[in-house]
Amino acid sequence: METAHLNQVHQDSLYPKALRQAVQSILKQHDLKREQVSFCSFPVQKNHHWIMTVIQLEKQDFDSQYRLTKETYEVNPMRQDRIDRCFLEALIYRVLKESELELQNSSEGNTSSLGNSELKFQNSSEGNTSSLGNSERVIEDAAFSLLKSVEVHINKWHKVDLLSFANAIAAERYEGAASEGRLIICRTDHPDISAKVKLKTPIKIYNYRGIRKLLEVSSSTMALLCDVETVWGLGIPLDTYQPNLENLFEIRFAEYHTWELVHAENIMLRVKYRQARLPRARFDRKLFCDRVYQFFKVNETTVNILVKAVEAAVKQRHGTMLVITPEAEQETKRLAAQSTVIEPVIVSKDIIYHLSSIDGAILISPEGIIHSFGVILDGKASENGNSSRGARYNSAIRYIDGKISSNINCLALIVSEDGYVDLYPNLSSVEGG
Repeated sequence: METAHLNQVHQDSLYPKALRQAVQSILKQHDLKREQVSFCSFPVQKNHHWIMTVIQLEKQDFDSQYRLTKETYEVNPMRQDRIDRCFLEALIYRVLKESELELQNSSEGNTSSLGNSELKFQNSSEGNTSSLGNSERVIEDAAFSLLKSVEVHINKWHKVDLLSFANAIAAERYEGAASEGRLIICRTDHPDISAKVKLKTPIKIYNYRGIRKLLEVSSSTMALLCDVETVWGLGIPLDTYQPNLENLFEIRFAEYHTWELVHAENIMLRVKYRQARLPRARFDRKLFCDRVYQFFKVNETTVNILVKAVEAAVKQRHGTMLVITPEAEQETKRLAAQSTVIEPVIVSKDIIYHLSSIDGAILISPEGIIHSFGVILDGKASENGNSSRGARYNSAIRYIDGKISSNINCLALIVSEDGYVDLYPNLSSVEGG
C-alpha cells in the first residue's frame, strides 16, 4: 500500500509540473516581445480549476537589480532546488508562495499544489498559515531566504540564522559606540582570502557580544572572517577573486541598526532597523533634479549647482540635512537664535562638505545660495512621522509639512550617516497635499 500511495502521489505531481512549465513557456514568448519578465506560482486546484498567480515586471527594472547567476542547488543526484539570486527575486517567490497558501486555505473543495521544488527556508517567525496580508512579514521572510541562499553558495547549509545574526550585531553597542565594520563570509580554506590573524579559539556565531567587540578592530582594510558557524580570524579578500564563483560574501555594518549584504562590491540587500530594503543608489540624481524642477522651476545650471551640494554632503560621514526653500533668507532671520547665520554665499562642494560636519540643517535658496547652517528646525507634530527613523528625519518632516500647509514649496534632503539620501516630501506626500 505504501508503494502504491507514493506512486500515486508521483503521478499526481506530474500534471501541475507540466502545466506550470507550459505556462512559463508561453509567458517567456510574450516577455520577449514586451520586454518584461514573468514569474508564476505552482498551480493550485480549486473547484475543479487550476489557478496560478503570475507576477510581471519591466525587464529593465528587474535587470537593474544586481543578481547572482546560480539558480539551482543540487540536493542529491535526483533533485535540484531553486535558490534566490537577488532580494527582488526572493520577494517575488515569497509572494508567489504566499498566494499558493492563500488559495489552499480559502479552498472549499479539493486542493492540490504538487511538485514545488525549491529549498524550504523557514523563518523562525513563520507558521502554517499564509501571511500575504502582512507585508513586513513577507519582506522579512524573503530576506531570510536570501541569506540562506548565501549559506548554500559557500556550501555551508546549516541551521544558522544569518539574518538574525546580522540584525543582532547591528543592534549591539561597544562602549557606547554603534557597530561599524566588515565581516567576510566564506570557507576557511578560500584561496582568495589573505588571513592576517587566526583565532586560536573561533567565536561561535551566536556569541553576539564577543563578535561585536572583535568588530572594533575591523576596518576598510581588515575584516572579520566568518565561515557561517564561527568567526575564525581577520583578513582581506584578494583581487584574484572571480565574482562568477559566487562563494565570497560580505556583511558591512554602517551605523546603528544598519547593515548591507555585499557581493563583489555590489549591494544585494540593505537592512535598517530590521527592515529589509531593495538596494538602491545612495543618491538618486534624476529624482532630485525632477523634484527641483517640479518645485522651483529653476534652470539646468542652478540644478547642477544644487546637485554638487548634495554630492558633497553625501561624502561626509556624519549625516546632515539640506533644506531648499524660497524663503531661506526670511527663515534664517526667524531662526537666527538657533542657527549660525552667514553672509549669503553660492553653494560649492568644499563649503557644503565643511558646513555639514556639524548638527543641524543648511538653509539654501532654490538659486543655490546658502544663508545659514547648523539650523535647529521647528514645526508641529506630523502624521507623516516615522518612529523607526531618527530625530533628523522626523525634524525634517515636521518642518516641511508645516511649510507645505502654508503653501510654501520646500524640499529637504536627509543624508544618513551611511551616505543614503532621502527626499522629503516624497511623491505620495506631494500627491496627498
